[in-house]
Amino acid sequence: MRYGAAVAVATTFLLTSCGSGDPAGTGGAEEIRDLDRPGSVSGVAWTWEAPEGVADLAGVHAVPGGVAALVDDGVIGLSGENGGVMWEHRVPGSEVFGAVAGQGRYFVLQVLDPDDTEAPPRMVVVDLSTGESVHDYELRDGDSSSGPVRGGLAGVTGEHWITVEGDEDLVAHELGSDEPAWSVQGVAGCDDVGSVDRTAATDDVLVAAFTCYEQPEGEDPVEMTEGQEFVSGFAGFDPATGDELWRKEAPAGIFPGDAHERDLTVHESGIVTAYYPYEQVGQVVDAATGDVEALEGGEVLWASEDGSLVGVWDGRTRGYRIQEIGADVRESLGDERVGEGTAIVNALRGDVETVGLEGGVLHMGDLFEGGAGETELAAFEGFEETVPVMFSWDAEASMEVDQTVVVPGAVAVSYIDHSGSSGVMGLQ
Repeated sequence: MRYGAAVAVATTFLLTSCGSGDPAGTGGAEEIRDLDRPGSVSGVAWTWEAPEGVADLAGVHAVPGGVAALVDDGVIGLSGENGGVMWEHRVPGSEVFGAVAGQGRYFVLQVLDPDDTEAPPRMVVVDLSTGESVHDYELRDGDSSSGPVRGGLAGVTGEHWITVEGDEDLVAHELGSDEPAWSVQGVAGCDDVGSVDRTAATDDVLVAAFTCYEQPEGEDPVEMTEGQEFVSGFAGFDPATGDELWRKEAPAGIFPGDAHERDLTVHESGIVTAYYPYEQVGQVVDAATGDVEALEGGEVLWASEDGSLVGVWDGRTRGYRIQEIGADVRESLGDERVGEGTAIVNALRGDVETVGLEGGVLHMGDLFEGGAGETELAAFEGFEETVPVMFSWDAEASMEVDQTVVVPGAVAVSYIDHSGSSGVMGLQ
């Protein structure tokens, strides 16, 4: 990710929150509406251009009502329906890092002052149901000299910011005051090498993924050695107190590093999914009970609002299926569709990204030459039919797709125009 900086005044930051100056042309603030995530797409419905001087977006994130675009000095909330600005929080003269937290209820910004490297970082927590900031305060330690302090911005809950310290300790700080609230030492509980690899926070439970293995003394590192024995699993903690609620060993992956590098995702329903990049397998974790369900090949790309159904993509076979967790497959892209889908994907330019929807998968190209005119941006491979997603690119500079995210109201696609501008397209 790339970040920018402008000019700050001393250590006092001006936080603006507004919906005017909307580049999408709505002329005012858009209402935060309850929108469904699309089950399929067929075309580009809207385009939003980033503010002048923003050459590259630092990320796009699903938020209530649409998508949050992280820019050089803040974050802008866009309606998934039409790309209009719902809310805006920008900190002039700053360098900003951000993430969605609290099961999609908050957007968290950590604000650094590039002109005063000794200035303490600020934490700004935005309530995504209103677009208003609910916390804005200085951290008790760290400075603005390099990167985000403590990391793990997604670990913000209703009362605390929970991060991992060292390799396997959890530490919570109170929002607003930054006072220490609680800590848990040695979460992994290993005899030799141990780590907390990722955390994921739902409304009621903080899920910590842990890994343990033995490193023989005097030998080369065995973390990436296939067949090396290891233990991995998950532990659930009360985010208000740090009390352990449950613990479950659920090994997956082909060596310790596979578990160490697994991704955790909190879905809208509150279920947590894990994906192991080397073995290319997934798991579904019930954060309330600690029950873990192994998936037979593939990564969860979609989950229903109530968490009863998941969409699983197997990149090795190019298969996609909608299934009940631990039960039957409802729909799948069968062998008769694979040839059709492969032909369409091969026609796309650059590295192809695949995202999951209820009705199928969207394959997104990432590189489009200047003056391409009418061209294929993506292909939606549905259970019923495969539809090319066309758009027109007449600018002289080439365009590169950076990120594709399914959000309320649209599939949001962030792009970089190599002439020096950037923006977001909404597919519907």
